[in-house]
This record gives sequence, structure tokens and C-alpha cells, in this order.
Amino acid sequence: MTPDEAMQAAAAHFSAGRHDDAQAMAHAILQAIPRHFYALHLLATIAALRGQAEDAIDFSSRALAIDPGHAEALVNRGAALRMANRFEEALADYDRALRLAPRFVAAHSNRGVALAALNRYPEAVESYTRALELDPGHLRSRFNRGLAYLVQGDFEHAWADHEARWGGSDTLGAARNFGVPQWTGREELQGKTVLLHAEQGLGDTIQFVRYLPLVLARGARVVLEVHAALVPLFQQFEGVHALVARGDALPGIDLHCPLMSLPLAFGTRVETIPAAIPYLRAPEDSVSAWRERLGERKAYRVGLAWSGSTTLRNDRNRTLPFSQLASILVPGIEFVSVQKEVREPDRAALGAAANVRHFGEALADFRDTAALVSQLDLVISVDTAVAHLAGAMGKPVWVLLPHAPDWRWMLEREDSPWYPSARLIRQPRTEDWASVMERVRGELAKR
Repeated sequence: MTPDEAMQAAAAHFSAGRHDDAQAMAHAILQAIPRHFYALHLLATIAALRGQAEDAIDFSSRALAIDPGHAEALVNRGAALRMANRFEEALADYDRALRLAPRFVAAHSNRGVALAALNRYPEAVESYTRALELDPGHLRSRFNRGLAYLVQGDFEHAWADHEARWGGSDTLGAARNFGVPQWTGREELQGKTVLLHAEQGLGDTIQFVRYLPLVLARGARVVLEVHAALVPLFQQFEGVHALVARGDALPGIDLHCPLMSLPLAFGTRVETIPAAIPYLRAPEDSVSAWRERLGERKAYRVGLAWSGSTTLRNDRNRTLPFSQLASILVPGIEFVSVQKEVREPDRAALGAAANVRHFGEALADFRDTAALVSQLDLVISVDTAVAHLAGAMGKPVWVLLPHAPDWRWMLEREDSPWYPSARLIRQPRTEDWASVMERVRGELAKR
């Protein structure tokens, strides 16, 4: 097999999803021809798909040493640099690619992502818009532009773009097909059965279930489908025709609407966010059980949540190692872990923290978590479902945010229109949790 034939076979393996075979063949090609551009380019692509940022940067750089004017290789290295949080370098690669190929849609789109990571959102919007001018069907650019609008508080332009999240594999996946139309806010609901269904993470569901009373007020019979973990807590909602765990059989419906499409349906602006807090409460029997479990309150009691689901986007940037959080454990405060699960690297540090109580498996479901939160004076949490739960309950919560936050926390402000009891504490620079910990420790020391 000639090198060209081997490269064609490697590319075929890659296209068919056989990445191990493609990788092995590309390495074999490099054994024979160490400066084979396309083998290096393919290895960079595979490494990036596997989240191996440093390998992707290395292979891309070696490819670019052979062909410095290859725009696609520049975009690929930019993506790998972005993965490594080297956003300025990524931006430089995208700019170089665009000088070579001014109409390269992926370069404009990825440039927007790098700018957003640098908190340069107006420029990010410009890049996404340019990508859409060149390719109006580029759903990733439309979705990301929606996020850039949202984080700036420009809800008027944001929500329509946000619908592009259901564009297929390039966004959050394909929209679910229920065989009935999606409710857009314009259709009459009186006497109709409408399915409101959760999407994305548990925190998203907790945040957007606030729209339930608005739909009920329109005369709809509501079927609410949520993650199984939230069903016990959500049984408190009155007026719901059926509460269903995702995956279970649904009753007959006339319309459906994803929970995160309700802001578009209701034309939500920052000043009209439904904020009738609390809209979630802990069940009284669970509260009694946790009051007894915790015992007499002898000090100011603070709940801690430092990591969320590993399956969610941006987990790396929003999660703290417990060893770093331990720096805020000032004397005279009773700290309580509000996490059921603890990642393996955190277990030793948590076990060594004498003034942190951890209940683990005793938090059977979100009723228990809500009951535990109800017995706290304050919750300190990274951007995870616990922060949303505390906010929805009206409990004081300090939300620790990365430098480029998720859209819902917007920019610069220390408060949240979604959760009036929240205080937002932000990284001043990318990956600078030390400054956040110093500030939190100083505030706790005043208690």
C-alpha cells in the first residue's frame, strides 16, 4: 500500500468513526514519512475529539511547520489551544486563517468562541454574525450568538437564536419529535394538554420550571416531564395533570414545549423574568428528618458544593478541587457538604477536613437536598444544580463563577435577576480560583 493509499484508508476509517484504526494507520504513515502533513493533521483532529489538547496542539504545530498557510490546520490548532484555555493564542490562529481564507465560516465561528471565552462578547457577536452572513444555516454560530446575546442581557435578540440549540449533532442534538406542534406562545392553550419537558442539566430544569404557573394560568392542562432525580421534589407543584420521569410513557398531548423555549414563548426580558421566589420548598417530613439528623445548631451553618456533573459542557472551568475550597474553612463555622457524590481525587481532602460534615448517600434524592439546604444559613456553590436549588428556595447562596461564566449569570453584576437571594463571586482572570477563595474566606471571617 502506497502512502497515499494508506492515507485514504486512514481517512475512511476516521469518517466511519473507527478512530483507533485511523490513528494507528496515521502513525504508520509517519514512520515512513515523518513530515506527512495529512497524517499529522488527522492525528491532531483525533486528539482534539478525545479532549487531548496538548497532543492536538503538538500534531497541529508539526503540520503547520510543513504548510504554514493551511487555514484548516490553523483552525484546528486554534480549537486545541482553546481547549487548553490558551484563548489569545487561539484567537491569533483564527485571525491568521481568516487572512488566508476570509470566507472560511468555521474560522469566523471559532473566532467568536475564543472571543467569548475572553469576555469580549460584542466582538464575538460580530464574528458569529459574519459566519451567518456567509452561511445562514450554520446553526452552531446561531446558537453561540444567542448565548453571547444572553450573557450580555440582550434577551430580545437572544431567544430566537437560542432555538438553534436543536440543530443536530453540531449543537445539542436533534429536537425530540412528539408528533404534535411546539407551543410558541401564540397558540390558544385553554382546554389543551401541553407537555413541558426538561432538557440539558438538572440546574436548567430547576431554573426554568418557574414558568409552569404562567402556562397553567393560560388554562392549559400540563404534563411535566423531568429527569427522574427531580420527580420527588417536583411533586409539590399544584395544578399539574401528570408528572412524568423522562423515559416513562406519556399521556396524550396536543402541544409540547421544551422548558428552555418558554422564555421565547413569553417574550422574556431581563426586567420580566418570573421571579416569584421561593417556587420550590422542601417537604416538611424531609425537613423534620434533616433537622433531627443535623442536631442543635451551634454555629453559623454553611453548605458547600464544589463540583457538578462531569457530563455537562464547561465542567472543567466551573468545578473546583476540594483541596482548593478547603482554604475557606475558617474556624467557628459549621460546614456541611451538600453533595451526594464526591469525585475520587477529592475524597482524601474531604475526609481530612474535620469541620465539614458529609452525608453522602443519605441524600437519597432532591427532597433530601432541599431539606438539608433549608437548615443552612448560607450555601456556597459553584455553578451547579445546588446553586439553582438554593436560589429557587430563596436561600442565600454565593455562586462561584469562572471568568467566562455561563450565560445565565451575565456579566460583571454581583446579583442575579433569576435568583434574588444569590450573590455572584467571579474569577477576575481565567482559572483564577485563588482570588475567589481569598474573597470568600475574607467574607466568611466577618461572620
